Amino acid sequence: MSTILSLEAALLGLLHEKPMHPYELEKTVTDRDMRCWTGISLSSIYKVLGKLEKKGLVYAQVELTGSNQAKKVYRLTPAGEQEVREKVRELVSEVEHMVYRIDIGLHNLHLLAPGEVEESFQKYIASIDEHERCFTALEQYLVKEGCPVHRVALAKRRLCLLAADREWAQAFLAEYLA
Repeated sequence: MSTILSLEAALLGLLHEKPMHPYELEKTVTDRDMRCWTGISLSSIYKVLGKLEKKGLVYAQVELTGSNQAKKVYRLTPAGEQEVREKVRELVSEVEHMVYRIDIGLHNLHLLAPGEVEESFQKYIASIDEHERCFTALEQYLVKEGCPVHRVALAKRRLCLLAADREWAQAFLAEYLA
């Protein structure tokens, strides 16, 4: 079993592609819209890189840019490569137990008036629609850029999950209002 967190695996995976400095990692996260599914922020990049370096999974080298400025470029160590491969195997081998905020709301739905329930669920369905628009745009972009099938699958999987969630929410609301 891997000893690294999913967020650490996301950064190690990027560094497996090529050595990068933190700003380059940030740009890649932004360009690939990875915030939607990783929780990586600019501040977490620096913090996680520090943790990975202490664990011996990455190392930094100072390199000079064309304008003679120093930048810290991070690279995977052999241990980092082994750890990220183990984590990837783990991540794609078993369904993850998820805690959804809506489940807490459902459990306590009796606290709302029927009109509030209907209004809230209409907003929930509208938020699903907005997320679907974003992931559809992401899928189109990934296909247009010629990304490999496993990267396009990031958007397709979310679209499938969102479609199932909309179907459930609409059916629940119809049953609730009946």
